Amino acid sequence: MTEKAKITVIGGGVGGYPAAIRAARMGADVTLIERDVLGGTCLNRGCIPTKALLQSASVIQTMKESQIFGITCKGYEVNFSAVMNRKNNVVSRLSGGVASLLNAKKIKIIKGTASFVDPQTVQISETGEKIKSDKILIASGSQPGKIPVPGIDGPGVMDSTQVLEMKSLPKSAVIIGGGVIGVEFAQFLNAMGTSVTILEMLPNLIPTLDLEISVHLQKLIAKTGVNVITNAAVKGIADKDDANEVTYLLADKTGSVSAEKVILTVGRKPDFSFLNIDKVGIKHDGGAIVVNEFMETNISGIYAAGDVIGGIMLAHVASAEGEYAVKNAMGHKEVMSYRAIPSCIYTSPEVACVGLSEEEAKRNHDIQIGRFPFRGNGKAFVLNDIEGMVKIIADRQYGQVLGVHILGPHATDMIAEAVLGMNMEMTVMDIANAVHPHPTVSEAIMEAAMTLSGGAIHMP
Repeated sequence: MTEKAKITVIGGGVGGYPAAIRAARMGADVTLIERDVLGGTCLNRGCIPTKALLQSASVIQTMKESQIFGITCKGYEVNFSAVMNRKNNVVSRLSGGVASLLNAKKIKIIKGTASFVDPQTVQISETGEKIKSDKILIASGSQPGKIPVPGIDGPGVMDSTQVLEMKSLPKSAVIIGGGVIGVEFAQFLNAMGTSVTILEMLPNLIPTLDLEISVHLQKLIAKTGVNVITNAAVKGIADKDDANEVTYLLADKTGSVSAEKVILTVGRKPDFSFLNIDKVGIKHDGGAIVVNEFMETNISGIYAAGDVIGGIMLAHVASAEGEYAVKNAMGHKEVMSYRAIPSCIYTSPEVACVGLSEEEAKRNHDIQIGRFPFRGNGKAFVLNDIEGMVKIIADRQYGQVLGVHILGPHATDMIAEAVLGMNMEMTVMDIANAVHPHPTVSEAIMEAAMTLSGGAIHMP
């Protein structure tokens, strides 16, 4: 395509704005349309604000254990308004940074709601303006999901967006859904002093995790005082005497728990309702837009990426998909690999994983498993953060790494080593032979690999 190719990106979140920047760098004339705020869900109502809140919770934990480090802390006071203001300031600065990046690349930004007129044209609903392009990328993201139970729309029921907009801290909360969002909110609220109950319909919290890691994390979360009830199918929510009563079915028996607020964290669903995609015949299935390996829809010249296509609904996946989409729109033929996609959970301790779980790997491989506990790691002791382990799943015959799972300090940072290694088809011997810096928590990865290639040093 020529350098004057016109590309329109619908959505200014992490699936859209990096794609717009990539297209501009490749010489395209780019227009980005965002109906809400730049940065999308991740920056404004997801990844960034939740981690800012969890950092405040981490400070509380540090103060609670300060005597271990020889520091006497004579009490502390949680200023919830200040906690939320800091979160807002972090979001505001980063959102402004996105705008600066887009302006630096001379990308035209339109605030408004786009809908399709024809396969090359979208119209801004608020102004009637029409934008005609050579190629269009849909990166409209997702919205919080719901479950069909009585009372789900009651005044005391909040979704994740509303939690991040709270003006005051609830004394108690029931969280429906024990996935990533649910457990992160649970740990934040628990640290702030809220009495928290998690209701999860499956046998374990975060059921997408490797089972061993999930079970270990669940025990640690319960140990902090969060009431965890699994195998609980929510049947209804009722507003009773200034409280919300949630009824659930557990082992054929009905139970209930009451709280000031009910927080619904049952996942997210693709959001393209406003785009009028049926008018141009864009195929969608199961609530998600369908794309091929080049991120192109069934309509030539229209691409889609991020949460709107379903699949792995993570911010870093959306960014990668968006960039692949615009590169292909600009004439490339590049297929994104999903083989080594990391997943991170910012609980305490953190969880991070990449590749296959033990359960998944067993289905098609003869596997071997290497584990190393953080109790054997010097830096973890320095941090007073010794819970958890590194777990490496490898092919028994060749030693190729199939999956890495970390529960412990700085897990979300350490997983990058495993992602890079798996992209390079590393073996456990490759990890074990790589000299790791001391003292660091990353040595736990090396020692987990050593257990499969001669034996770990700091393990009996």
